[in-house]
Amino acid sequence: MSDVSDIAQWCISRSHRQVKLHTRRPNLAQALREAGMEITDGPARLVLWLDDAIGESQPWEHAVGDGEVLIEGCLPVARGVHAIAVETDRAVILAADNDECRRIEFLEDGVTTVPVHPIALGTLDESARKAGFELAERWVDWSLELPNPTDPCHLSLFRNL
Repeated sequence: MSDVSDIAQWCISRSHRQVKLHTRRPNLAQALREAGMEITDGPARLVLWLDDAIGESQPWEHAVGDGEVLIEGCLPVARGVHAIAVETDRAVILAADNDECRRIEFLEDGVTTVPVHPIALGTLDESARKAGFELAERWVDWSLELPNPTDPCHLSLFRNL
């Protein structure tokens, strides 16, 4: 679990100065700008596809040449409620009941429920390979701890081959 400033520092630590950003985090764009990063609408060396936005989308097309794509997502789970983010400006839980999976976000100005379509890691990795990317690293979340089989989420870094 992390704050938006932690994400900004991770980007800077990897020497990225420009990013294509796709997120629901309300303050992340500003934190990245304050850290000296440029957010672009076009392709970039770093693509951040966060908050279970992967679904049916294809982040790969937004990365340039030797770019990296970082995907944050949930994994298919049959049932349960899982806390997946507790940050200074929001809290997020994942709720699954066999047929549906929902991402519930608690913000200062209310609650938002968004249906999500989890993708199995094998499917995600295959999609990346087909687009010319390979898995570089995978963590459970922004703590950068290694995942275990029972974790409902992942943070996966792919590099363009």
